[in-house]
Amino acid sequence: MLGLETETSEETAESREESGQRGLVGKGLPFAAAFAAGFLLGSRRSGDGNRQTGGGSEGMPESEGQGREQEHEQEQEQSGGITDMIRSRAMPGRSESATESEDESGSSHQSGSMTGVADEQTPEQMSHGETPEPESESMPASESESESESESESTPDAAEVDEAVTELSPPTSHGMPMFGLGTYQMEEYDECFESVQQGLRMGYRHLDTAEGYHNEEAVGDAVTESEVDREDLFVATKVGPDNLDYDHVLTAAEESLDRLGMEYLDLLYVHWPTGEYEATDTLDAFAELRGEGMIEEIGVSNFTVDLLEEAVEVSEEPIFANQVEMHPLCPQTELRQFCAQDDVDVELVAYSPIARGDVEDVDELQEVADKHDATPQQVSLAWLREQEVTAIPKATSEDHLRENWLSLGLDLDDEDVEKIDGIEERRRIVDPDEAPWNQ
Repeated sequence: MLGLETETSEETAESREESGQRGLVGKGLPFAAAFAAGFLLGSRRSGDGNRQTGGGSEGMPESEGQGREQEHEQEQEQSGGITDMIRSRAMPGRSESATESEDESGSSHQSGSMTGVADEQTPEQMSHGETPEPESESMPASESESESESESESTPDAAEVDEAVTELSPPTSHGMPMFGLGTYQMEEYDECFESVQQGLRMGYRHLDTAEGYHNEEAVGDAVTESEVDREDLFVATKVGPDNLDYDHVLTAAEESLDRLGMEYLDLLYVHWPTGEYEATDTLDAFAELRGEGMIEEIGVSNFTVDLLEEAVEVSEEPIFANQVEMHPLCPQTELRQFCAQDDVDVELVAYSPIARGDVEDVDELQEVADKHDATPQQVSLAWLREQEVTAIPKATSEDHLRENWLSLGLDLDDEDVEKIDGIEERRRIVDPDEAPWNQ
């Protein structure tokens, strides 16, 4: 198969098991070396803890990035307040990687899949809903390390991984790589840092974060310490609902840049059209940021057709992208048609691209996956690419990152696309009460 669950990269229960075996201290290290490594790691962790507390929009619950490796596409922004939901996306549910490596799903991985990961992973059921039940507390650093070690053991050797992934690269649209790495629910510094570092080594060049994710510093440090030039990356972050007043937008953007350690952003989103959002006032501030060179492009997120149409009309600068939940169970047909109009021309970016693993329970997707020796998660990611939509699955384990990345090698034929388009079931993962489509 292509790899693990494509969105599995979003890590279901599987990611938990895998991440436990990657500690800095190797199994065969002499006692002295192990002691030194442990001392250094402890020092770094204590410093990292301080780093994590500064990011994120005001008033957001602290539960957001604490879902463990329910990474599979869990952009859990369901019921409850939008601000709470931004953080609550860390709530338990299926992970987005394996399940939605940006949508967390709890499907078991098939051995021999395109992702090349063992079937041992148990998808965690995360939900992007804002009011979802609070997720489990973030894993202690020691637990994270143990999971990391287990992951390394189940991962193919470096040569095999390199050969499999280096041949693949996503298409681009207006300079944006149409496949990226989501970092929702990665509030723990070490986990986020390592995930981004692994992603960059694998070939990921589009990184998505938000002030409300409380991990911008980890993302920025991972970029700084990588061998990839900043100019070769596409970095996006978001301004939360509590910071959308004109002056607050300017301040929030500067603070995000400080945390990321960057001089400019490729894309800055309005995270939700709620709270302080007022189309003209908010977008005028974004236009000023673009005019000053602090941001390259303006984006919105969770906008309906009506809200997007208004934004396009009042914004002094073009709206580059709208980031929304999208997968075969939530195809956003009307929105896709609107964005494709010549006088609109807005990119669509999909969070929770594997519906937190729910795609694994869809017969049509399983049939297409069996046909291509892939996983339903990979099929979902490939289907989005066929719709010219950029997917940003979340994943923390190397196996899930790899599985999602290998979805780039899956080409669907017309029969496959027609079968997927014919799916009648409709389901939103992120569906908070305050969402614009519920008003």
